[in-house]
Amino acid sequence: MLLIGLMCTCSSPKIISYSHASAAFDTYQTFRIKPHTEIQALSRKGHETYQRLDTLIAGQMKARGYQTHLDPDLLIDYEISTGLSQNTPNQNFDRYSWYNWYYPSHNIPMQEQDVEAMIEIEMIDTATKKIVWTGSADFTLRPRRDDNLERIQEHIIHIFQEFEYSAP
Repeated sequence: MLLIGLMCTCSSPKIISYSHASAAFDTYQTFRIKPHTEIQALSRKGHETYQRLDTLIAGQMKARGYQTHLDPDLLIDYEISTGLSQNTPNQNFDRYSWYNWYYPSHNIPMQEQDVEAMIEIEMIDTATKKIVWTGSADFTLRPRRDDNLERIQEHIIHIFQEFEYSAP
């Protein structure tokens, strides 16, 4: 049983990528990351997170020979979606049990639910306004963990390993 658990935790992330058949990747040379419209409402840490992810994505594109430009061939948009996992066991607090009746102020620690997450990266041809490539990854995050950003960054790298194009 332990071996199966280890194999599941070490497995590669679920990555999906799709290239549009009519995409002209042999002509794209420049890119720009789409500005985030909701960033004004974020905390300082939220701003730093977006900056780090923007830098990582730009680095992945530059490693493939693409250059940043204000009027680019490709516009890159990405989104991170999250929701509570359905697989995390919950403990119910029964205030009428004998233990809680005898010690009414005792708090039983609840196990935090895992957070299911998905990151999706889209590349849009700015001339046609059509999506030419999409890559996504599904993964699980732990609430209030310091390594969540690093885990998201690892998944972005895995997504870009599926992007097989480089600038001409």
